[in-house]
Amino acid sequence: MMKAKKQKVSLPLGRAGLLAFQINLLRDECCQAADKLVQQKTINEDELEECARLDDALAEAQRVLKSAVARIAYSRLKRRSRIK
Repeated sequence: MMKAKKQKVSLPLGRAGLLAFQINLLRDECCQAADKLVQQKTINEDELEECARLDDALAEAQRVLKSAVARIAYSRLKRRSRIK
């Protein structure tokens, strides 16, 4: 009977880092939209508030994602340095 090969499972850390970068781009778009809203003669405060809420949510998501990726990467580095 042959043993099944163990497949190495890899976490998508690179893609998660890319996603954090893309979230930053979305936040930039929120800022641009807010700038355009403020430049209008009549400021739509509801849309401006929605823009701020979306930016806040994106900022929180980015913070959580970047923190998790950093902790996992650091943990892996520590583990590898102990192995050597």
